[in-house]
Amino acid sequence: MTARLTGRLTAEVLEVPDDPTALYELSLEGGWGDGVPVLPPTDDRVEALLAATPLDPSVVIGVLPPRNGVATVELAAINAALAGCVPEAFPLVVAAIEAMVVPEFNAFALTTTTSSVFPMLIVNGPGRDELQIDYRAGCLGGAAGRGSMTVGRAVSLCLRNIGGQRAGDTSRTVFGQPARFGLCFGEWEERSPWPSLAQRRGFDPGADVVTVHGGKGTFPMADVNIDDAGELVRMLAKCIAFPLNNWYLEPTGESGQLVLAINPMWAERFGRRFPEIESLQLHLFDHAWQPIELWPEANREILRSKGRVDPDGKVRLVSRPDQLVPVVCGGLGSLHAVALTSFCESEMQSVAVQRPPAAIGP
Repeated sequence: MTARLTGRLTAEVLEVPDDPTALYELSLEGGWGDGVPVLPPTDDRVEALLAATPLDPSVVIGVLPPRNGVATVELAAINAALAGCVPEAFPLVVAAIEAMVVPEFNAFALTTTTSSVFPMLIVNGPGRDELQIDYRAGCLGGAAGRGSMTVGRAVSLCLRNIGGQRAGDTSRTVFGQPARFGLCFGEWEERSPWPSLAQRRGFDPGADVVTVHGGKGTFPMADVNIDDAGELVRMLAKCIAFPLNNWYLEPTGESGQLVLAINPMWAERFGRRFPEIESLQLHLFDHAWQPIELWPEANREILRSKGRVDPDGKVRLVSRPDQLVPVVCGGLGSLHAVALTSFCESEMQSVAVQRPPAAIGP
């Protein structure tokens, strides 16, 4: 291993044989791989990634837990190169890291907890198609869009190689989840009857925006029998309020969000019944509870002591309707939704993507 003496790249150089298997084996031996083959982060590939952002390579994006690794733009680019990111997608990686280091995201707890929670990236904006961000059929896994697969993986590698996250070592996660390899998907804005997630969070519709959600996994739901849209929403609410949800372990239901991924056909139905997104969220909130009698007596006393039981004996999942966050995505099969539930100690964050100024012609 040697160090660069010239140029703007400062990371140490590792020389390996020109053989993809050798690089793969080295990544496993050194613990900086994630178990899947990696691409060589050559100077040329890293420089190409850096050219796609207005930030200098030495700029510190933030400090990543659990070992407080300093995430410079250069180090993020190296991990993005390992993951196979194209330069145009690299600014999404930077935006995701910027979002994760916001204190309210609570990245230290998220990376060290016993939970399976991991940063899940939701992309809005006009760049989704060009960057191959999956938001149609199979968008939560299997659609194989290069942007979705490599951006999500780059963020995961940054947490591993810069932050030092290791299951069973710095992370106490019991099970983990497939999304720890990286999960990045888009919203099908064109099929949504409501403003996009980014717009609802205050961003211009012309901006590319990355929202980072601390999600515990994918919780699928399905129905082919309920014709009334309001009744279907009520049943979704009952499903997401499952009694062993993390929210019922919390002192209150005031923190965290649950992302509800709704297929476009259901979104069309719901939009006719609930033309304002707030009315849909309120209907979900009104029914996202379980009767206190559902729990064993010892649990009932704990929930009562936390003030989680209302005068009618309802134990509400969350404290506010805006904690339930619908996002329209997925294929056109009109029978599925997926909940990306929370470990509750993390607040969703959104950051607009930064790109270099467009070149000015003569």
